[in-house]
Amino acid sequence: MTKTQWDRKLKKKLAPLGKDEQRRICDYYDELYNDKKDAGLSEEEILAEFGAPEEAAAKFIEEEGGKKDNGNPVARFFLAAVLFLFVGIPLLIVLISLAAVALAVFVSGFAVIAAGVADFVYFVVQMCMFGGSGAYVAHLGIGLAAVGIGCLLIPPFLFFTKKLFILCGKLFAVTGRYIRGKKKKEAN
Repeated sequence: MTKTQWDRKLKKKLAPLGKDEQRRICDYYDELYNDKKDAGLSEEEILAEFGAPEEAAAKFIEEEGGKKDNGNPVARFFLAAVLFLFVGIPLLIVLISLAAVALAVFVSGFAVIAAGVADFVYFVVQMCMFGGSGAYVAHLGIGLAAVGIGCLLIPPFLFFTKKLFILCGKLFAVTGRYIRGKKKKEAN
């Protein structure tokens, strides 16, 4: 393993710490590396002394966890409660309103389709009973257009409802992680 690879792994494992703390730790290892290099040690020897980057990062994270309050669970709960009251409830009202609009678009789509089919059938019957005229043919076109418009209203409902559910899931996941005091895990 090279120094660059070791540094990359160390930075990845230090992700739970703040950026300033990560930089301070990396600077510490860079300075230590340069001192040992000046003393005549090879890169392999220095990295062997440093140990695995995972262990080095774990040591610093453990030290930081002991020194610093990682957030009082009671304080996090009260902050979450305040956020729920002043942000969550209005956001919930907006989401419910969006769901109602999406449901209305969905139902409207079927209503317009039904009206278009009824109009088309009515004027087919009128044409059969009283003979064809330009007005009846126009109404046949209007009925078919209404069916087409109704068919166009249904896909947006399905699309926006899916996006709404995904958004709600992400909001709940972020809120849950915050209340538990956990950060999102990085994919290895």
